[in-house]
Formats: sequence, C-alpha cells, structure tokens
Amino acid sequence: MNSLSRLFYIVYFLSLNKQAKATELAEKLEVSTRTIYRDIDTLSGLGFPVYSQNGRGGGLRLLDNHHVPSTFVSGEEQDQILIALQNLAATNLKEASPLVNKMSSLFNKSPEPLMAIDFSSWGREEESIAIKVITKAKIASKCVRFSYTNSKNEQTIREVMPNKLFFKKNAWYLVGYCCLKKSTRLFKLKRITEVVISERMLDETLLVKEYQPNYAYIYVEFIVKDSLYQRLREELRGIEETELIGDGMIKVKTLQPEGDWLIHYLLSFGSTIEVLHPKEIREEIKKELTKLNQLYF
Repeated sequence: MNSLSRLFYIVYFLSLNKQAKATELAEKLEVSTRTIYRDIDTLSGLGFPVYSQNGRGGGLRLLDNHHVPSTFVSGEEQDQILIALQNLAATNLKEASPLVNKMSSLFNKSPEPLMAIDFSSWGREEESIAIKVITKAKIASKCVRFSYTNSKNEQTIREVMPNKLFFKKNAWYLVGYCCLKKSTRLFKLKRITEVVISERMLDETLLVKEYQPNYAYIYVEFIVKDSLYQRLREELRGIEETELIGDGMIKVKTLQPEGDWLIHYLLSFGSTIEVLHPKEIREEIKKELTKLNQLYF
C-alpha cells in the first residue's frame, strides 16, 4: 500500500472507529509504529485535526465534525468517489449506503445523489443477492457455486471464478472461468439461483482481460409498420438499411446474432411484421405459429 492510500485508510478508520492505537494501525497496514506516527504528522500538516490522547483508553483520534481538506483530495476527486459509491449502492449492495453517508460527512457534501439509478427488477431479490455474493467472492479471491438454468431449461451446478459483472440491455451478466466447462463463460444473473461462495481459490491466470462472446451472425430482412420503427431503433443494434415502401410500411435489413431469442423477438411484433429473408427464419416462425395454433384453436 502506498503512502497516499495509507493516509486515506487512517483517516477513514479513525472516522469509523473514533480512535485507534498506533500499534493497531501498524498491524493492519503492515508497517512500523514509527511510520504511523510519521503519517499522523503528515495528516496534521495537511489540515486534519488528528491528536493523541494519553492515558488509559487513549489513542489516536480525530476531532468531531472534521472534514477532508481540499489539499488532500480535490473537490472533483471527492465527487468522483461519491458518484462511484452511489452507483454501487444502486445495485442494492447494502454495505455501500452507510459508506456513502460516511464519506459524504467526511467530504462535507450532501449524500443525495444527482442521479437515481436502479438496476433491480420489480419484485426480484435474486439478482441483488447474487451481486452481493459474487462481489464478496471476488474481494476474497474465491469462486462462487450456483445452480444455472440455460435457455433450453437445462439445469447444472457451476463453480465459477468471477471476473466481471456488467449490465447490458436490461440484464446483469457474470463473466468468469467455469470450472465445469474449463473455459470463460457468460452467465445471465436472472438464471442463477442458490449462489454461495465456495472454498476454491480464484486463479487470476485463468481470467481473461476482455471477453467477447463468439456469436454467429445472420442478416435478416423484414417489413414492419413504420410506427414501430422507433421501437426497433431502441431495441436492436445492427440496422444497416431501411426503405419506406408505402402503405405505412418500412423495409429493414439488419445483422443479428443467431438464436431462439431472434425468433421470439420477431414474433413479439405479431401481425405487424413479415420476415422476407432468410428462408430459415421464416420456417422457424411458421413452426412456432403452428404450435400456437394447436394450443389455442
């Protein structure tokens, strides 16, 4: 830990715990007590009201209602720290909210965020629980074990070395090295249940810096009501060509990843859309419509 990180830790620790002995801080930071006292002198020189209280129950303390001087962390850096913590709290990681309040007090700033960001789903707690467990596992350099149900409704138990959590297109995903498949995989958090931290340690050499799913892509051409084009623009990337063809219809050509999701997505437009190409997509849609016809008629 460098000197700046050490100074920041001392200030935060004293703010949280009211006081501490130099020997306690030295043990936590793995430095000598002499180094701690030098750090205290540095903090005093920067404007922090740190003092030493002698006698029984004494130790290093910060005066009440203190704030971080701008010479230590600039106002812009303080804002960046608070925004990062507020965004973390938005993921429903409960430990982040008290930290936001503590750091806001330390920086003498309002804890009210400029933006209200809520990634959680209505009435769903599973994703928040999974995010919390995966985050703790990553910090502890351990794997997570969970039950995973894929798009074909096949259920398996996975043990995964967590690499990254990211939010994309209305869903949370975990990228990590899957010990079962012996490769880096992408997991949708909505399909994860019974997640726990396992005893297996994380191997950083198996984690990739950047992960790009290896999808096969296909060109799809269809006509759709022009009143629905805005929905297409919001929901689909890869639209390459559009052409107004009259009667309130528009022709669209787009490049999309192959998969069952594409069939179901196109079906969600009902009778307002007609797929022209490729033939394989038209046939798959016919099969789905036949199944629906058998169910309801």
